[in-house]
Amino acid sequence: MKYVILILISLSLFSCSKTKINSYSEKKNNYLVYYFHPTARCESCINIENFTKELLENKYSKDPEITFKPLNIEDKENEHFKKEFNLKFSSVIIVDVKDKSVNRFKLLDSVWSYSDNKERMFKYAEREIEEFIK
Repeated sequence: MKYVILILISLSLFSCSKTKINSYSEKKNNYLVYYFHPTARCESCINIENFTKELLENKYSKDPEITFKPLNIEDKENEHFKKEFNLKFSSVIIVDVKDKSVNRFKLLDSVWSYSDNKERMFKYAEREIEEFIK
């Protein structure tokens, strides 16, 4: 019985650490631009995702260090991000990943102000990303 318990504890510890590591990137160092959203989304939410994705594809597609990752925050495997990044609603977050862990992050809290204007959203997000990665 003791061996069964030890095996179960070992497996649970392994699976927790694996989930944490795989939540980020398999690369050792890079930047992730997350778009966290709920299942049900409004037009502004969809615009924010589309604008962010388009900016990254147009401006940073040749940079293998920057990855766009939209995630449904209501999915069970993504719930830990709510606490980790103090998320209250749909959000764009830039994460600096070092050795498969969060080194630092920045919430782009003004994306909602530009959800109806792609050009202004591009300028805002690009400025924030450039400042963060320099």
